[in-house]
Amino acid sequence: MRWWVVSLAFVALSSSSHAVEEPVVGAKSRVALLPASSYAEHCGVAAAGDLLTAQSDDTVAAFGAPRTIPWHEFTWAGHQRYTIDGQPPLRESRINPYTLSAAGSIYVGIMVGLHLYQKATIWNERAEFRVIEDGSYARGVDKLGHIYGAYVMSYYSGELLQGAGVDHRHAMLYGALMGIVYQSYVEFEDGVGKDWGFSPSDFAYDIIGASYFLLQQSVPFLQYFSPKWSYVPAHWYGEAERAEGRTFIDDYSSSTFFLSAKLRPLLPEPVQHVIPPWLALGIGYGVRGLGGNNGHSDRRIALSLDVDLVELLPNFESLLGKPVGSVLNWLAQSFNYFKLPTPTLEWSEHHPPRVYLLYPFKIQLGGARL
Repeated sequence: MRWWVVSLAFVALSSSSHAVEEPVVGAKSRVALLPASSYAEHCGVAAAGDLLTAQSDDTVAAFGAPRTIPWHEFTWAGHQRYTIDGQPPLRESRINPYTLSAAGSIYVGIMVGLHLYQKATIWNERAEFRVIEDGSYARGVDKLGHIYGAYVMSYYSGELLQGAGVDHRHAMLYGALMGIVYQSYVEFEDGVGKDWGFSPSDFAYDIIGASYFLLQQSVPFLQYFSPKWSYVPAHWYGEAERAEGRTFIDDYSSSTFFLSAKLRPLLPEPVQHVIPPWLALGIGYGVRGLGGNNGHSDRRIALSLDVDLVELLPNFESLLGKPVGSVLNWLAQSFNYFKLPTPTLEWSEHHPPRVYLLYPFKIQLGGARL
């Protein structure tokens, strides 16, 4: 630490609360004396007396306050992005060993839970490792599931790391790597499962999902397009579940995967003001009635209205304060990757187009089925 930093800090601690500007030799910006409350708001710590803050990153770092990304810069698809603890994301890592341990425990706990669940169902019989290419398996729904699985695993892993004090850029990078690592583990377990095998195409789609998550971090336009998953047990709306489905994970007859586009920023400016900021449009793909040879299955294409929950719901932090409001904001952001039932137009291989009021549920209103 340079001598002038120590000297100015000593002066600041003993000065009055009036702001005074002093030149700093060799610095790119000026140093100002601010009241303790201003410093506390900037650094997120309590202070006694007047403290010196610097308007240059180097000086702020010298006082031990981690550099953060301003909230107005921390956005996603044009709206505010949130963190799980309500603290601004870091530009430089400041690891908290307790939160890192908690994040690691959560991650390991989820992985172990998923392993035990699948070990008791789809991996309950073992065999020698083998490679089986299954490009046509489940008529492509499985491949979309791999993209989605790698994407959301990357997102949640990155959020855990960010909450533990890893800087935002590295948290997202390591989150994507953790997503690929977990999906790779799943592929290996498939490789030694009696009824399965390691699928090169599955692994390729895993990489696509994690890569798209990473690409969105540096290409803001892609943030307007989000993968989403709709899962409703097929028998709830009069369809047949997948014959071989042992768990909800591989019951592909009950799943529809969407790519949801936020409408307002994608339309011409003259009409943007008439479009609600929360409105989106999703295109989805699913297959109903999957069986052993897919002989009686039915492809479905869905064009569905969708909602951006962050835009639709209020800012809970302004209503409830921290930490409850911060967590609720983050949950709204995180649930944005799940597709809610909304009005939908569906095309089918075996039926004429159908309109749904709350897809995929079939609702009878008088003589009309919606």
